[in-house]
Amino acid sequence: MFFKFWGTRGSIPVPGKNTIKFGGNTPCVEFRSSKNKMIILDAGSGIRELGADLSEKLSIKEEINVFISHYHWDHIQGIPFFQPLYEKNRKVIFHGLTTNGNNVADILSNQMNDSYFPIKIDEVSADIEYKKLEFNYSYKFDGITIKTFKANHSTPTLAFKISEGNKCFVYMTDNELKFDNQESIESIKDLNKNLIDFCYGCDYLIHDTMYDEKQLLSKKGWGHSSNILLAYFSIIARIKNLILFHYNPAYTDEKIEKMLEETKEVFKKENQPIGCIAAKEGLEIKL
Repeated sequence: MFFKFWGTRGSIPVPGKNTIKFGGNTPCVEFRSSKNKMIILDAGSGIRELGADLSEKLSIKEEINVFISHYHWDHIQGIPFFQPLYEKNRKVIFHGLTTNGNNVADILSNQMNDSYFPIKIDEVSADIEYKKLEFNYSYKFDGITIKTFKANHSTPTLAFKISEGNKCFVYMTDNELKFDNQESIESIKDLNKNLIDFCYGCDYLIHDTMYDEKQLLSKKGWGHSSNILLAYFSIIARIKNLILFHYNPAYTDEKIEKMLEETKEVFKKENQPIGCIAAKEGLEIKL
């Protein structure tokens, strides 16, 4: 099994000379099982390039399953530009939450009404299906298990744990880890017990690092985390490998490299053998 990053940024796409290394597209991650079964996690602007790649390589008979963590625009804004939607006989299934009385179809079709986009979602060529997801549920998917959990965010948001055999990884974007003013190990453990249990012992944790420590203090309640807080969370949850993700749109490649080194320093100081990398577009991880 492997996963590949097509978008790593939070909030808004930020192309340009300062985001070349880690990428400027918003969240999209491709997962493939050992049997080559594909799942797409989120549909930010990164899904446009993934769609172009799939149109060239993917058999028309293979359905495409897109799991949406939540409906903030940076996680769905690539859908109108996803090439497989415009291919006849293609099957695309969107999986997501029902929120505020609106089902998956209602929510995703809104951004493609004629006020925002020239083509309505019911006018595309592909056969589209919508499936409802729930919190704290386990889905079996062609030999893969997908478990859901409620992240701490400003709108209902799913975290996903995908397992196959004895390998698993957690995709937890847009999540605010709770802490007191001291950011002590004990307080992090006490305040995030359910999240720790959900992530415990996973091979890879892909997690929100929207802020550095300084900015985090002024953004409490905004639904995001910092790299240092996440490092201590990873130690408590016995994560094997941590991947920084969902970067602030204002953060340059240089800033992200600095955050990565700071995170590694925490592991070194605490004598923890946790692998740590920063997600970048095009990066593939094999389990």
